[in-house]
Amino acid sequence: MKKNHETEDKDHGNAEEPKEEKDQHEKLLRLKADFENTKKRLERDKQEAIKFANEKLLVEILSIVDNFDRAMTSLSEGHDPEQVKKGLQIAQEELHQVLERHGVQVVKSVGEAFDPKLHEAVATVEATGDMKDGLIVDEIQRGYILNGRLIRPSRVRIAQKGDSALFSERGK
Repeated sequence: MKKNHETEDKDHGNAEEPKEEKDQHEKLLRLKADFENTKKRLERDKQEAIKFANEKLLVEILSIVDNFDRAMTSLSEGHDPEQVKKGLQIAQEELHQVLERHGVQVVKSVGEAFDPKLHEAVATVEATGDMKDGLIVDEIQRGYILNGRLIRPSRVRIAQKGDSALFSERGK
């Protein structure tokens, strides 16, 4: 009788194994599907975040754009140009404040030593008096840094003594 009981246990165990394997396989398939769905959802969320990443910045800039539009309208309506100029200066200051809040800094240039990592020399002027070679004397276009990374170099004129000038402005 013991043999029959053991045989029954073995047979019963064999019948259970395929069912258990099937359940495990189904769980694995569900887990895989959940993983794929989560991956797709995260990718959609990422694309959505990228698409609207600048929304906060743009909302802040829109009020400044409105101020510039009002200033242009005022000029065309014949309002006092000095008052319009003051309004434009205020709008310009607001714009720079918004940029700073979003991690944008102005590259310092005039009066600084030329640094090819931050500046692009577009012309040289002859150094006068005690001016040192490579001193930035004029900024043609402002440069900007975003969160520590240069996004646009300053385009500058630098002082150079005598014939060592790389670019000359003798034509001016």
